[in-house]
Amino acid sequence: MVLLLLLAFGQTIHANGTKIVLAEVEAVSKAYDFAITQRDLPALESILAKAAVFTTATGRVMERAAVLEMLAKPDTHYESVESQDVVRRLAGNVVVETGLVKVRGKRKGLPIDEVQRYTDVWQKLDGRWQLITEHTSLLEK
Repeated sequence: MVLLLLLAFGQTIHANGTKIVLAEVEAVSKAYDFAITQRDLPALESILAKAAVFTTATGRVMERAAVLEMLAKPDTHYESVESQDVVRRLAGNVVVETGLVKVRGKRKGLPIDEVQRYTDVWQKLDGRWQLITEHTSLLEK
């Protein structure tokens, strides 16, 4: 009986720990979307891991520096980045996040209104959750 109680208690602690981790990643994920719309480069530098790699909806592979450079250009501005249908799963020491994102704004001076599916992978580095990789697939233009 005691063993069953200890096992149940251990599962409760584990479940609560997972909920806390997923809530932390949810907060930083929302901060990421907001930082993109605000062109908040210091926030993005904090959120994006130094070795972050991005695969865009067009198949282009970009490193962190190239993404930050693109977002700093005056001809690129994302007015709205709205994630939905988000699912987060804890897998060891990373969180895998999938979802749908609606993006509106300008890229290379041209208006965009896109819907993309995405997969983001978050890892706790230097005491904070950081985006280590992102992959997007274009659904609609």
